[in-house]
Amino acid sequence: MSTENLDQLEQWYKRREYARVIFHAGQLLQNPAYKSSWGHILHWKARAHIGMGSPWFGEAISCLREGMAAAGKDRPLKARIMGTLAFIYSRLGDCSPYPKLMNAFAAISRDRNPEVLRWGCFLWFNYGVTLDNCFRLNEAKQAYTEALALARAFHIDHMVGTCLHNLGGDQLALGELAEAAITIAQAEAMFGDDGLPGAKKLSRRAEYALAAGDLVSSQQWVTSALIHPGADDMTKADVYYTWAQTLLALNRPADARERALLALEHAFLAVHYPGIHKANRLLQQLGNTL
Repeated sequence: MSTENLDQLEQWYKRREYARVIFHAGQLLQNPAYKSSWGHILHWKARAHIGMGSPWFGEAISCLREGMAAAGKDRPLKARIMGTLAFIYSRLGDCSPYPKLMNAFAAISRDRNPEVLRWGCFLWFNYGVTLDNCFRLNEAKQAYTEALALARAFHIDHMVGTCLHNLGGDQLALGELAEAAITIAQAEAMFGDDGLPGAKKLSRRAEYALAAGDLVSSQQWVTSALIHPGADDMTKADVYYTWAQTLLALNRPADARERALLALEHAFLAVHYPGIHKANRLLQQLGNTL
Protein backbone atom coordinates (compact mmCIF):
# COMPACT_ATOMS: atom_id res chain seq x y z
CA MET A 1 0.00 0.00 0.00
CA SER A 2 1.24 3.48 -0.83
CA THR A 3 1.85 5.76 2.13
CA GLU A 4 -0.33 8.33 0.37
CA ASN A 5 -3.53 6.95 1.92
CA LEU A 6 -2.01 6.86 5.40
CA ASP A 7 -0.71 10.39 5.01
CA GLN A 8 -4.18 11.49 3.96
CA LEU A 9 -5.74 9.88 7.04
CA GLU A 10 -3.20 11.66 9.22
CA GLN A 11 -3.86 15.04 7.59
CA TRP A 12 -7.62 14.66 8.02
CA TYR A 13 -7.05 13.67 11.65
CA LYS A 14 -4.88 16.74 12.29
CA ARG A 15 -7.63 18.91 10.79
CA ARG A 16 -10.11 17.22 13.18
CA GLU A 17 -12.11 15.77 10.30
CA TYR A 18 -12.75 12.68 12.39
CA ALA A 19 -15.84 11.41 10.56
CA ARG A 20 -13.91 11.56 7.28
CA VAL A 21 -11.07 9.53 8.81
CA ILE A 22 -13.46 6.89 10.16
CA PHE A 23 -15.36 6.57 6.87
CA HIS A 24 -12.29 6.29 4.63
CA ALA A 25 -10.48 4.00 7.06
CA GLY A 26 -13.51 1.70 6.92
CA GLN A 27 -13.33 1.71 3.12
CA LEU A 28 -9.63 0.84 3.14
CA LEU A 29 -10.17 -1.97 5.65
CA GLN A 30 -12.61 -3.64 3.26
CA ASN A 31 -9.97 -3.84 0.53
CA PRO A 32 -7.64 -6.87 0.84
CA ALA A 33 -5.02 -4.97 -1.18
CA TYR A 34 -4.36 -2.83 1.90
CA LYS A 35 -4.06 -5.73 4.36
CA SER A 36 -0.38 -5.06 5.07
CA SER A 37 -1.34 -1.60 6.37
CA TRP A 38 -4.42 -2.56 8.36
CA GLY A 39 -2.62 -1.99 11.66
CA HIS A 40 -1.82 1.62 10.72
CA ILE A 41 -5.32 2.21 9.33
CA LEU A 42 -6.96 0.85 12.47
CA HIS A 43 -4.74 3.07 14.58
CA TRP A 44 -5.88 6.21 12.76
CA LYS A 45 -9.47 5.04 12.94
CA ALA A 46 -9.07 4.61 16.71
CA ARG A 47 -7.51 8.06 17.07
CA ALA A 48 -10.45 9.57 15.19
CA HIS A 49 -12.91 7.84 17.53
CA ILE A 50 -10.99 9.25 20.51
CA GLY A 51 -11.22 12.69 18.94
CA MET A 52 -15.01 12.30 18.81
CA GLY A 53 -15.13 12.11 22.62
CA SER A 54 -15.47 9.63 25.47
CA PRO A 55 -18.69 7.97 24.18
CA TRP A 56 -16.52 6.50 21.41
CA PHE A 57 -13.70 5.19 23.60
CA GLY A 58 -15.09 1.65 23.51
CA GLU A 59 -15.02 1.65 19.71
CA ALA A 60 -11.49 3.07 19.81
CA ILE A 61 -10.33 0.27 22.12
CA SER A 62 -11.80 -2.33 19.73
CA CYS A 63 -9.92 -0.74 16.81
CA LEU A 64 -6.68 -0.71 18.78
CA ARG A 65 -6.99 -4.34 19.76
CA GLU A 66 -7.60 -5.28 16.13
CA GLY A 67 -4.70 -3.06 15.14
CA MET A 68 -2.41 -4.79 17.61
CA ALA A 69 -3.23 -8.15 16.04
CA ALA A 70 -2.81 -6.74 12.53
CA ALA A 71 0.56 -5.20 13.41
CA GLY A 72 2.16 -8.66 13.49
CA LYS A 73 5.91 -8.28 14.05
CA ASP A 74 5.90 -4.50 13.61
CA ARG A 75 7.06 -3.60 17.12
CA PRO A 76 7.19 0.20 16.64
CA LEU A 77 3.55 0.14 15.52
CA LYS A 78 2.61 -2.06 18.47
CA ALA A 79 4.34 0.36 20.83
CA ARG A 80 2.48 3.29 19.26
CA ILE A 81 -0.84 1.48 19.66
CA MET A 82 0.02 0.77 23.30
CA GLY A 83 0.66 4.48 23.81
CA THR A 84 -2.80 5.29 22.45
CA LEU A 85 -4.41 2.65 24.67
CA ALA A 86 -2.57 4.19 27.60
CA PHE A 87 -4.17 7.55 26.84
CA ILE A 88 -7.66 6.03 26.91
CA TYR A 89 -6.98 4.28 30.22
CA SER A 90 -5.75 7.57 31.69
CA ARG A 91 -8.95 9.33 30.61
CA LEU A 92 -11.08 6.54 32.06
CA GLY A 93 -9.17 6.55 35.33
CA ASP A 94 -8.71 2.79 35.00
CA CYS A 95 -5.53 1.38 36.57
CA SER A 96 -6.45 -2.30 36.22
CA PRO A 97 -5.30 -2.89 32.60
CA TYR A 98 -2.05 -1.02 33.08
CA PRO A 99 0.30 -3.67 34.57
CA LYS A 100 -0.46 -5.98 31.64
CA LEU A 101 0.12 -3.13 29.19
CA MET A 102 3.46 -2.16 30.77
CA ASN A 103 4.60 -5.79 30.81
CA ALA A 104 3.72 -6.10 27.12
CA PHE A 105 5.70 -2.95 26.36
CA ALA A 106 8.69 -4.26 28.33
CA ALA A 107 8.59 -7.45 26.26
CA ILE A 108 8.70 -5.68 22.89
CA SER A 109 11.33 -3.15 23.97
CA ARG A 110 13.93 -5.57 25.30
CA ASP A 111 16.15 -5.11 22.26
CA ARG A 112 16.26 -1.33 22.98
CA ASN A 113 15.04 -0.42 19.51
CA PRO A 114 14.77 3.40 19.59
CA GLU A 115 11.66 3.33 17.38
CA VAL A 116 9.98 1.26 20.10
CA LEU A 117 11.46 2.91 23.18
CA ARG A 118 10.37 6.44 22.24
CA TRP A 119 6.70 5.46 22.65
CA GLY A 120 7.49 4.52 26.24
CA CYS A 121 7.36 8.25 27.00
CA PHE A 122 3.62 8.25 26.31
CA LEU A 123 2.99 5.01 28.19
CA TRP A 124 4.79 6.21 31.30
CA PHE A 125 3.19 9.66 31.17
CA ASN A 126 -0.34 8.28 30.88
CA TYR A 127 0.45 5.75 33.58
CA GLY A 128 1.30 8.72 35.78
CA VAL A 129 -2.03 10.35 34.96
CA THR A 130 -3.84 7.10 35.75
CA LEU A 131 -2.01 6.76 39.07
CA ASP A 132 -2.87 10.37 39.88
CA ASN A 133 -6.51 9.45 39.29
CA CYS A 134 -6.11 6.84 42.04
CA PHE A 135 -4.16 9.23 44.32
CA ARG A 136 -1.09 6.96 44.20
CA LEU A 137 1.09 10.05 44.12
CA ASN A 138 4.52 8.57 44.83
CA GLU A 139 4.06 6.02 42.05
CA ALA A 140 2.73 8.71 39.73
CA LYS A 141 5.78 10.86 40.44
CA GLN A 142 8.04 7.96 39.47
CA ALA A 143 6.07 7.36 36.28
CA TYR A 144 6.39 11.02 35.26
CA THR A 145 10.13 10.84 36.01
CA GLU A 146 10.45 7.84 33.65
CA ALA A 147 8.40 9.63 30.99
CA LEU A 148 10.51 12.77 31.35
CA ALA A 149 13.76 10.86 30.89
CA LEU A 150 12.46 9.27 27.67
CA ALA A 151 11.07 12.58 26.40
CA ARG A 152 14.47 14.17 26.85
CA ALA A 153 16.36 11.21 25.39
CA PHE A 154 14.24 11.19 22.23
CA HIS A 155 13.81 14.97 21.97
CA ILE A 156 10.01 14.84 22.29
CA ASP A 157 10.05 18.47 23.33
CA HIS A 158 6.32 19.04 23.83
CA MET A 159 6.25 16.12 26.27
CA VAL A 160 9.19 17.43 28.31
CA GLY A 161 7.18 20.44 29.47
CA THR A 162 4.02 18.39 29.99
CA CYS A 163 5.88 15.82 32.14
CA LEU A 164 7.46 18.59 34.19
CA HIS A 165 4.08 20.27 34.71
CA ASN A 166 2.47 17.11 36.05
CA LEU A 167 5.54 16.14 38.06
CA GLY A 168 5.48 19.55 39.74
CA GLY A 169 1.84 19.01 40.67
CA ASP A 170 2.64 15.72 42.39
CA GLN A 171 5.59 17.24 44.24
CA LEU A 172 3.27 19.97 45.52
CA ALA A 173 0.67 17.43 46.64
CA LEU A 174 3.39 15.50 48.47
CA GLY A 175 4.61 18.62 50.27
CA GLU A 176 7.92 18.79 48.42
CA LEU A 177 7.78 22.56 47.96
CA ALA A 178 11.43 23.24 47.14
CA GLU A 179 11.51 20.52 44.49
CA ALA A 180 8.14 21.64 43.14
CA ALA A 181 9.32 25.24 42.74
CA ILE A 182 12.24 24.10 40.58
CA THR A 183 10.13 21.72 38.51
CA ILE A 184 7.35 24.25 37.92
CA ALA A 185 9.90 26.87 36.81
CA GLN A 186 11.45 24.35 34.41
CA ALA A 187 8.01 23.53 32.97
CA GLU A 188 7.18 27.17 32.39
CA ALA A 189 10.58 27.78 30.77
CA MET A 190 10.00 24.85 28.42
CA PHE A 191 6.60 26.07 27.32
CA GLY A 192 7.27 29.78 27.05
CA ASP A 193 4.28 31.86 26.05
CA ASP A 194 3.02 29.62 23.24
CA GLY A 195 3.02 26.17 24.82
CA LEU A 196 1.08 25.05 27.88
CA PRO A 197 -2.23 26.92 28.03
CA GLY A 198 -1.79 29.95 30.22
CA ALA A 199 -4.70 29.01 32.47
CA LYS A 200 -2.92 25.83 33.55
CA LYS A 201 0.23 27.78 34.39
CA LEU A 202 -1.78 30.19 36.48
CA SER A 203 -3.63 27.32 38.17
CA ARG A 204 -0.33 25.70 39.17
CA ARG A 205 0.95 29.03 40.50
CA ALA A 206 -2.18 29.32 42.64
CA GLU A 207 -1.61 25.81 43.99
CA TYR A 208 2.01 26.62 44.82
CA ALA A 209 1.09 29.87 46.58
CA LEU A 210 -1.51 28.04 48.66
CA ALA A 211 0.97 25.31 49.60
CA ALA A 212 3.51 27.98 50.57
CA GLY A 213 0.92 29.73 52.77
CA ASP A 214 0.73 32.86 50.58
CA LEU A 215 -3.06 33.16 50.56
CA VAL A 216 -3.14 36.62 48.98
CA SER A 217 -1.11 35.50 45.97
CA SER A 218 -3.14 32.31 45.73
CA GLN A 219 -6.35 34.30 45.29
CA GLN A 220 -4.72 36.59 42.75
CA TRP A 221 -3.57 33.64 40.63
CA VAL A 222 -7.00 32.02 40.99
CA THR A 223 -8.70 35.12 39.61
CA SER A 224 -6.20 35.37 36.74
CA ALA A 225 -6.72 31.70 35.85
CA LEU A 226 -10.52 31.90 35.86
CA ILE A 227 -10.67 34.91 33.52
CA HIS A 228 -8.08 33.45 31.15
CA PRO A 229 -9.71 32.71 27.77
CA GLY A 230 -8.05 29.29 27.61
CA ALA A 231 -9.53 27.99 30.87
CA ASP A 232 -11.43 24.76 30.16
CA ASP A 233 -13.69 22.84 32.54
CA MET A 234 -10.88 20.64 33.86
CA THR A 235 -8.72 23.65 34.65
CA LYS A 236 -11.65 25.50 36.22
CA ALA A 237 -12.36 22.48 38.42
CA ASP A 238 -8.80 22.59 39.72
CA VAL A 239 -8.84 26.37 40.16
CA TYR A 240 -12.13 26.45 42.06
CA TYR A 241 -10.85 23.65 44.29
CA THR A 242 -7.72 25.69 45.07
CA TRP A 243 -9.89 28.72 45.74
CA ALA A 244 -12.08 26.69 48.11
CA GLN A 245 -9.02 25.52 50.02
CA THR A 246 -7.71 29.07 50.21
CA LEU A 247 -11.02 30.35 51.58
CA LEU A 248 -11.07 27.54 54.12
CA ALA A 249 -7.56 28.55 55.23
CA LEU A 250 -8.95 32.11 55.65
CA ASN A 251 -11.69 30.68 57.94
CA ARG A 252 -14.49 31.34 55.46
CA PRO A 253 -16.13 27.87 55.30
CA ALA A 254 -19.41 29.00 53.73
CA ASP A 255 -17.59 30.67 50.83
CA ALA A 256 -15.28 27.67 50.58
CA ARG A 257 -18.27 25.37 50.22
CA GLU A 258 -19.69 27.43 47.34
CA ARG A 259 -16.37 27.28 45.47
CA ALA A 260 -16.08 23.55 46.15
CA LEU A 261 -19.53 23.06 44.58
CA LEU A 262 -18.36 24.98 41.50
CA ALA A 263 -15.25 22.79 41.40
CA LEU A 264 -17.47 19.71 41.51
CA GLU A 265 -19.70 21.04 38.72
CA HIS A 266 -16.79 21.69 36.36
CA ALA A 267 -15.16 18.38 37.28
CA PHE A 268 -18.32 16.52 36.27
CA LEU A 269 -18.49 18.47 33.00
CA ALA A 270 -14.88 17.54 32.23
CA VAL A 271 -15.22 13.91 33.46
CA HIS A 272 -12.25 14.82 35.68
CA TYR A 273 -12.09 11.96 38.20
CA PRO A 274 -9.50 13.40 40.59
CA GLY A 275 -11.38 16.71 40.57
CA ILE A 276 -14.67 14.99 41.37
CA HIS A 277 -13.11 13.04 44.22
CA LYS A 278 -11.25 16.01 45.73
CA ALA A 279 -14.29 18.29 45.57
CA ASN A 280 -16.53 15.64 47.13
CA ARG A 281 -14.01 15.03 49.89
CA LEU A 282 -13.74 18.74 50.67
CA LEU A 283 -17.54 19.14 50.69
CA GLN A 284 -17.84 16.25 53.13
CA GLN A 285 -15.24 17.92 55.33
CA LEU A 286 -17.17 21.20 55.23
CA GLY A 287 -20.43 19.48 56.07
CA ASN A 288 -24.00 20.19 55.03
CA THR A 289 -25.03 23.79 55.60
CA LEU A 290 -28.52 23.53 54.04
